Order: sequence, then structure tokens, then C-alpha cells
Amino acid sequence: MSIDARFDTEEPDDQRGAPRRTLRLGVSGRFADGRSVSATVHNISATGMLVESDPALDEGDSFSVDLPEVGERIARVVWVDAPMHGCRFDEPLSAAALSAAQLRAAVRTSDGHALPVAEGFGARLHRLRVERGLSLADIADKLGVSKPTVWAWEHGKARPVERRLAALADALGVTPGGLEPATTGPVEAVEQGRRQIAEAYGVEPARVRIMIEL
Repeated sequence: MSIDARFDTEEPDDQRGAPRRTLRLGVSGRFADGRSVSATVHNISATGMLVESDPALDEGDSFSVDLPEVGERIARVVWVDAPMHGCRFDEPLSAAALSAAQLRAAVRTSDGHALPVAEGFGARLHRLRVERGLSLADIADKLGVSKPTVWAWEHGKARPVERRLAALADALGVTPGGLEPATTGPVEAVEQGRRQIAEAYGVEPARVRIMIEL
């Protein structure tokens, strides 16, 4: 499930310092003066996240991530395949902090309360490929197809035939079912968060109550 996000850049009070960049989850938009840039977090885990942003960040760049409930954490860009960026947290997130961040995908907290859009087959294929550091050519070579064919799959222009799905899943290290996006929505997000919070605190999920303020 994707999370809307925005990079806010603040100029330092001391001219000798570097601009401070903060990624804020659950918001989107861009200011006319360029101080903010829209971004999307496609995947977040305890150790890092996959961020889509244009313009591109550079490998080695660091920025703050404004996380619900726990405040700011530092993340660093470890690889770039523009517009995708693999980022690693300096300190792993707790299960509770991760659940709180993932719940931001349930509703959009910017103007209005739009529901999330489900991740399609092509988007999931692209995300899995990028997360594993594979190029279009890598997938094409493994399946015996052309790079444009894989590109078409990722951009929804075509879909692999049934007999190629097992090989594609194997190349990405998932089961064939893992290629198909799960149904997404607020209820699923809340239940997933409930299970993760319960696991973190060693209680039954039924004992976890989640209140969402809109």
C-alpha cells in the first residue's frame, strides 16, 4: 500500500550549514517556490523504505522522516534507480512505530480524505524488481523476453502470459500469488496495524483498540 508523502526543505539559519530535508508521511503537494516536493512511499519496513520522488536524490543523501507517534528518524539513500530510491533507517523502527506509519496509508490527511488506490500488477512488478536491485534487462534475460516487453508489463501496456508467471515470480523471489496485489483499503490497513501492535506488546489482537481522528 502506497503512502502519500512530501519532502519539505528548510534553509539553515547559519549559511555554513546544509539545507534540512524532511519527509512527511500522509501529506502531498508542492509549494510554488519549490520548498516542497511530492513523494510516494511504496514500501516501508522496520529497516528502511522505498521512496519515489522527482527530482532524484543522490546515493548517500540523508534526510529526516517525520513518523507518527515517534517523531523524526534519519534515513539514508543506499541505492537509486530514478525515480525510485532505496533508503535505510539509521535506527530500526519498533513494530508499534511501523504500524503507526503504515496506518497513514489508510486515509490521506492532506486536503480531503481520499481513499488509497490499490497497487496494480505493473506497479507491484516494478516495486519488487527495484527492491531486489534487478534491472529490466535482468528480468528479460531470466525469462527469455525483451526489455520492452518487461517495460510494457510494468506500465500496464501488456501482461505476461500464464506460463511465464511462475518464472517471473521465481526471478523476483516470490510465489506466483505474491505477484498479484492484495485488496487494499482502510479496513485491511487497520487490521494489519492491529496485528502488528499486538505482536509488539505480546497481547491478543482483540485487545488492541485503534482510534482514528479524521
